[in-house]
Amino acid sequence: MRRAVMLLTIFAVLFVAGAAIGSGPLTGNIEAWKVLVAEETGEELFVPAGEASPRDLIEYRLTYANGGETAVRTVSITDPIPSGTEYVVRTATQPGGAAVTFSVDNGKTFHAWPVRIRTVVDGKEVWKDAPASMVTHVRWTLNDELEPAEQVTLAYRAVVR
Repeated sequence: MRRAVMLLTIFAVLFVAGAAIGSGPLTGNIEAWKVLVAEETGEELFVPAGEASPRDLIEYRLTYANGGETAVRTVSITDPIPSGTEYVVRTATQPGGAAVTFSVDNGKTFHAWPVRIRTVVDGKEVWKDAPASMVTHVRWTLNDELEPAEQVTLAYRAVVR
């Protein structure tokens, strides 16, 4: 199970990185880091997430750079939550006030957190907040242009199921 989760995580990371690299002047790199907490100080430590076990906390860092000669406008970066993991609420970074939205329908629609879903309770249709376990994708939309040679790092955390 542990090996399967890590292989799926690595596949998801490579898939997204590959998609970004082929999209013009914007190039991307994604890293997965296991988050550990030092017992004595409570300080967070990061080690490469070569293998992961259930309940491990993983931080995904997406770094994108503009390798072109002009500014890139309307930068929107979407990352799928790797299979076998669950998004940790309020961990998506917002560099420069970037808008962060989430999908609970495999990337078809995106909404600010909390994402509202329709469900039936006692025969009546009601709206409720989607649980973090339903999040399938995170999307960042940068407020500013990405200038030539400029880079931005985005991050979020997920726990291994």
